[in-house]
Amino acid sequence: MNRQYYVITDGSAIGNPGPGGWAAVLVSGHLQWEISGACSWTTISEMELMAAIQALRSIPAGSKVNLCSDSDYLVRGMKYLAIRWRNQGWRNRRGLPLQHQRLWQELLQMEKEVHVRWTWVRGHSGHRLQDRADELAYAEARHRVLALRRAA
Repeated sequence: MNRQYYVITDGSAIGNPGPGGWAAVLVSGHLQWEISGACSWTTISEMELMAAIQALRSIPAGSKVNLCSDSDYLVRGMKYLAIRWRNQGWRNRRGLPLQHQRLWQELLQMEKEVHVRWTWVRGHSGHRLQDRADELAYAEARHRVLALRRAA
């Protein structure tokens, strides 16, 4: 049985780079759940990719996923650019090594296991689930800042 999932992801970093957080809100049928995590030193871009990776890791193979993000970097990357980057030896248009290559590779591999439709949504526009993912990601980043201050 193929399950269908609706997923909203977001990433956050305080300082960019700095402490960061990622989050996803997942919906399947009548079920809704949230996942989130943090990193001590990262960028918003890395957290956006990590949010998608962690969400897709939690979904069974063979499922259909509509993954929505306010990250143009993530959505455009997966819809139009990642295959080209791979074919160009993970180099960007200027021939420089691509940032986050390992994360892009993992996302491409996951697309072989689940069917993903990548959808861009406007951030901070009143989309209830996107706002929730944003809130969770920021809270993770903020908790990491506080933990680092306590440890110093």
